Amino acid sequence: MRINRQKKVNKYLRFYINNFGFHKPYQVLIDGTFCFIALESKVNIHEQLPNYLGGDVKILTTPCAILETESLGPQVYGAMLILKQFPVHQCGHKDPVGASNCIRNMISRNNPNRYILATQDRDLQKIARRIPGTPLLYIHNRAPTLEQPSFKTSFIAQKKLRNSYCLSKSEKKTLKEYKTAVLGPEQPRRPRKKKKNGGPNPLSCKKKKKQATNQEISRKK
Repeated sequence: MRINRQKKVNKYLRFYINNFGFHKPYQVLIDGTFCFIALESKVNIHEQLPNYLGGDVKILTTPCAILETESLGPQVYGAMLILKQFPVHQCGHKDPVGASNCIRNMISRNNPNRYILATQDRDLQKIARRIPGTPLLYIHNRAPTLEQPSFKTSFIAQKKLRNSYCLSKSEKKTLKEYKTAVLGPEQPRRPRKKKKNGGPNPLSCKKKKKQATNQEISRKK
């Protein structure tokens, strides 16, 4: 892996670790579209994803994703075999739904299980970008690629950071009690005296002396 590419993925992972509580082993939620493109691009998911994400990766799928891939027929048979190699996370759907809807439910409510979503489904990618704290992984140029955090995710991270600098009501109360115990009760501030409006400056009221004209000067001479 190129050094710049490795730096980028490390930077994005640190962002999710610091702002959304991600930790190893990373949970990668994968669907049939990702397996299909991986097969076409000759990407070995078992080997390349852990290597790309720095090891300690748990790759998961759902029963709905497997059933959908099975229903698509022989053209995706290879992708189905790859998908079935991974552990299945029970999604809770008694009646199977489409993989996109299934995964959408899995990452809803701000991705509480901290999944990294691996999909080539464009519509599902758009949904994931609108859910804060959802890393998006796809195959680009025959290599796994972790996308830069979306605008919504970055906005929420900045909001959390700003809120962390603000004191809560209880913290403000505790700080006030501490200051009173150490410095004593706060003294009331004396009102500042207003300046009286004085009269006009007497110097400014003096009449200006007339400058002597050339004729007057010549007469005095």
